[in-house]
Amino acid sequence: MDDVLDEWSTAILRWKMEEAEENTHSRQKIRCSFLKSPCSCLNQVVRRRDIALKIKEVSEKVDDIAKERAKYGFDLYKATDELQRLTTTSFVDESSVIGRDGEKRNVVSKLLAESSQEARDVEVISLVGLGGIGKTTLAQLAFNDSEVTAHFEKKIWVCVSEPFDEVRIAKAILEQLEGRPTNLVELQSLLQGVSESIKGKRLLLVLDDVWTENHGQWEKLKPSLTGCARGSRILVTTRKDAVATMMGTDHRINIEKLSDEICRSIFNHVAFQERSKDERERLTDIGDKIANKCKGLPLCMDRKS
Repeated sequence: MDDVLDEWSTAILRWKMEEAEENTHSRQKIRCSFLKSPCSCLNQVVRRRDIALKIKEVSEKVDDIAKERAKYGFDLYKATDELQRLTTTSFVDESSVIGRDGEKRNVVSKLLAESSQEARDVEVISLVGLGGIGKTTLAQLAFNDSEVTAHFEKKIWVCVSEPFDEVRIAKAILEQLEGRPTNLVELQSLLQGVSESIKGKRLLLVLDDVWTENHGQWEKLKPSLTGCARGSRILVTTRKDAVATMMGTDHRINIEKLSDEICRSIFNHVAFQERSKDERERLTDIGDKIANKCKGLPLCMDRKS
């Protein structure tokens, strides 16, 4: 539609330029009432007809699209100002995870490592990487590791996402610490409850999908977490380097893309697990090409499958 309108606008400008040029050369001749030239008038009629046919063609395409939408039951959604992101949990199917064994061991070792005398009561570990690269999955694997579970007295998982809501985050932490819902709604009361519940306990807090770079927002929550026992950890996942810096990261782990071989293994596991041997052999080449286009991002392969 934009192309047709641009073409029509260009035609109008061209006719105006031609009209101005002809009026300059011969102001006294009797001309067609529109462009003052029989030849120009004819060209305009032809051009108008061409544009009209294109508009009709576009209109018919739009009607066909509307019919297809109704036929297949596609729904229309109004865009919102805030991007709606999926809420994550600590649960993961470990049997479906391929290719992150080395990174998992690295994260677990950082979680279990003894703190130095100079270290703070709670250290921050940040997993940084592209969207869909597997930061959340890696955090889930570490969170559910048997050694990690035995090491920490309290384990808490909070999906932070955007916007960074201090009250919601504090409430989620407190409810998991106490194992029951809370009626508290004021940030001060919630943070006081958090501080009392973690006092002297070895804590693992996962803050998944952090976006805010506003240091002031993090500073509202941070003091309530300082009373936990030495060896406590905060594990953060984020796409942004600035977030890891803002949160005072002690150990930063950059999550790399997966190799082409592992990408193909993931794609084949998801796409071909319920197909026959003949189907797998016939579709292997196509699957390899799709996996290569995902550029090492496991989430892309899962969605394309």
